Amino acid sequence: MVILQHLLEIAFVLALPIAVGELVWAVLRLIGPPDFWRVPGVTMPAKLMGVILGVVLLAARYDPSYFDLHYLFIPESPWNLPLSQFLAERVNPLNYGIGPIVQRFATDGAHGLLAFGSIAATALLVVIAAAPFRFWTLPIAPMAVLAGLGLALLAAYLTIYLVCLVFWTLHLLNFWSLAILIVLFQYYRSRA
Repeated sequence: MVILQHLLEIAFVLALPIAVGELVWAVLRLIGPPDFWRVPGVTMPAKLMGVILGVVLLAARYDPSYFDLHYLFIPESPWNLPLSQFLAERVNPLNYGIGPIVQRFATDGAHGLLAFGSIAATALLVVIAAAPFRFWTLPIAPMAVLAGLGLALLAAYLTIYLVCLVFWTLHLLNFWSLAILIVLFQYYRSRA
């Protein structure tokens, strides 16, 4: 019975980002130029910036022990959360902001993954702001910039959501997740 409850919770948390993504895609299709999605010079930097930003936000907010597999399955794991707490704390986009990044730079200095990711995200932000002016004229280009920024924010949210979902699901399913991984490994090994 507990496994069924966990599977229903996982189904819900899988459906949630799909619903959010569809809503954001609809808004982005409204504000962006009609051919926005066919210009990889604009959409790819936005997607890449979103993924990098999501990783930087996770690295700034959480201690590396949150992602240590040695602590994943123990009762004191930071991923031992009920569904409501998972949604309110781990994947709530309002819990992620620039504050932890600035604080980490102030205490630890600018080095490592956080510094590299921040520099890469800033460079991609410049590309997102400038590239649309190469492909569209002035009344349309600013809308493409907004669509690119929206796409980057969506990609950041989905990156954070996916990483947190993987760790929460692994903890939730416990040894069953290992069994699933072994079956998948055997399946792909037999296909090779």
